[in-house]
Amino acid sequence: MDYTLQQRGRASIDFLADVRSRSDRLEAIADERAIADGLDTETLPDDPDALQKHVAPRLEAIPEFRLLKLCRDWTLEQHGLVAIAAFEEIRDAVSPQLDALQSQPNRVSYADDPPDPDYWHGVEFHKSAGGWDGHDYMGFVHGELIHRRMVNPNFFGLIYATRKSVAEAAPLTAPERILEIGCCSGQYTQGVAEVFPDAELWACDLSPRQLEQAQRYANEHGLNWRLFQADGAATGQPDDHFDLVTSYAMFHEIPTAAARDVLQECLRVTKPGGYTVIGDVKAYHAYDNYSRWKNDYWNQVHGGDPHWREYAVTDLAALALEAGFSEASWQGLGEHHYPYVLIARKAG
Repeated sequence: MDYTLQQRGRASIDFLADVRSRSDRLEAIADERAIADGLDTETLPDDPDALQKHVAPRLEAIPEFRLLKLCRDWTLEQHGLVAIAAFEEIRDAVSPQLDALQSQPNRVSYADDPPDPDYWHGVEFHKSAGGWDGHDYMGFVHGELIHRRMVNPNFFGLIYATRKSVAEAAPLTAPERILEIGCCSGQYTQGVAEVFPDAELWACDLSPRQLEQAQRYANEHGLNWRLFQADGAATGQPDDHFDLVTSYAMFHEIPTAAARDVLQECLRVTKPGGYTVIGDVKAYHAYDNYSRWKNDYWNQVHGGDPHWREYAVTDLAALALEAGFSEASWQGLGEHHYPYVLIARKAG
């Protein structure tokens, strides 16, 4: 959809994205100073809590690191507010277009009794102001203004290709029917649709506002997505119904108990001989301990992701086998081992 931000909103978004990306150079300086001051990265403890206690005070004593933390904390706390303010400047111009895209063929099936699990209720994921439903057009705010205009530039424009790589990892050539769990505003759904253009594609999420943005994207691009509001642990779909069940970047947002429930549901709705493919952030065991400390510090401790560590130390392949899948592997893609992907097969 074509739209033009007002000068203030555009400048605010660009400034925030630039602060986030350009402050990264401070990280390398802080690393060098910590090592020069005697931090031995080869003998760090494995336990995440012990690792935090050992490393954090040393880094936080370095001026460049404190400035880096200031920049990252500020961008996290402000990104949602900045995006909402930018939207409000153009609301009158874009809301008719957004509403029109919701009146076309793709519809969202809303739950009569909306699910509201504890890990979801009132949580501002990644410190986004209001969470996923905190604004009447939060799907556009998150999917377009935050994700596309703020987050994607900090991943060198590769964030959509990274998502698509998970769908490409599925060991299937022509699945008839696919279910995506936790589709949010449809960023990964786009990749799934590109890899499997002939498949019947279903996608669910807890958030009605995010589903509405996925609906707009599908209608704008002539795609036939079946979007519905549901908990990934209770989709309401028939047994043995999908050739492929998939998800991206959802499991690090939920506790392990919920992950077990979701995998049980994946097993139930996957056809015998079909696959469940889950993509997410890199597991802690794939990092050296110093890199693992940084990942834990910026996400679990300061990033607004309360279940990040719990996910990152869990073996998803073991959980999948425990759920009843006959085969399961969990490993990183490519030379950087990112993202991490669970490929689990249902016997049959």
